[in-house]
Amino acid sequence: MSDIPDGIEATAHGLRLALAKELEHGGSLRTPEWRDALLAVPRHVFLPSFYAALDGPDGITRYTAVGRDTDPGEWLRLTYRNTTWVTQLDHGATKPGGEPVTGTPTSSSTLPGVVVRMLEDLDVPDGANVLEVGTGTGYSTALLCARLGDRYVTSVEHDAGLSAADGERLASIGHRPRLVVGDGAEGDPINGPYDRIIATYSPGRVPAAWLAQAAPGAVIVVSLVGSLGAYGYVKLHVGQGEAQGRFIDSDVSFMPSRETERPEIGPLMRAAVRSRDDAAGLAPAVHPDTLDDPAFLWIAQLALPGTTRLRLAADGVTGRWFLGPDGSWAVLESRSDGTARAYQGGPRALWAELTAAASAWLADGRPGLDRYGLTVAPDTNTVWLDNPGNVAGVLGT
Repeated sequence: MSDIPDGIEATAHGLRLALAKELEHGGSLRTPEWRDALLAVPRHVFLPSFYAALDGPDGITRYTAVGRDTDPGEWLRLTYRNTTWVTQLDHGATKPGGEPVTGTPTSSSTLPGVVVRMLEDLDVPDGANVLEVGTGTGYSTALLCARLGDRYVTSVEHDAGLSAADGERLASIGHRPRLVVGDGAEGDPINGPYDRIIATYSPGRVPAAWLAQAAPGAVIVVSLVGSLGAYGYVKLHVGQGEAQGRFIDSDVSFMPSRETERPEIGPLMRAAVRSRDDAAGLAPAVHPDTLDDPAFLWIAQLALPGTTRLRLAADGVTGRWFLGPDGSWAVLESRSDGTARAYQGGPRALWAELTAAASAWLADGRPGLDRYGLTVAPDTNTVWLDNPGNVAGVLGT
């Protein structure tokens, strides 16, 4: 076991300097104000322990706890790596042990490059009143406090235990922002209106409360996710009664909202596999690569709300499965020899719907995410292509 040197703060400051240089080189860190904040905030305070992911022999990811007590030197180095670290499994029900454990990540510390990039995109002026939705570990909250001052920062967290721990960590380095326990979709009207709103989780749509609590001229940055797992990072400018902006890319992603409902995949998948043998094969009009394109998946999930997807490979066949919440299913099976066949079943012709969505996307010139935009009104989130008059779909909950 290695030891942290006696001068831990000096060591940590050196690691922050190296991280700042890395983020500057990558283009995430762009201004001296946020560089100063990055150097001032000790990320290790907000990551006393976390999980490192390991690929299990059965294909199931396992998680090993990393902390100051297990290997202090390695722990300190890893906290300043530009990496996302899982900090909670199964909403805290699964605890770290001596052996690797399985579980579903429910909270994490997002890689600093994404955190800093979003803060830069927020275009925060001095004196701006900021609402952060999703306190998480408290690290991004600390960066906001270091940049603006505590009284300008409000952060909402669903998990009361996390929020309490965040408050202690923030206080330990001298910050006391307003921390609220509650549903992030409701924001916090008490401290509004807000000049800037930033979300560190990925909802399915921009909640009406955020629009209501945003001041005219405010900026909202958020990464949205749909049922097919495709993300869209958007920067919105708030006007009178609505907000509008273009999607930037799909690389900024967070854990979905805790309120996001997902169908249980196991029963749907088992039923689809059983009926696959009796389904007639179809010559596909969609290339397998199209079904992996994030831009296509983004628009496809507007056309097929609630549909989930997964990929299975066995015996030289790769199956790209799509499962509807009503029991409809479709799969494109591609083989190593370059051939492919499509199958579908259930109450809806899901493959036909996927084909129609792909045909429309191809006819539009295979638009990337940057050609799409979003208009947020109190009751709707409308996605458009190229201009607000060319509606592509509406985001659900």
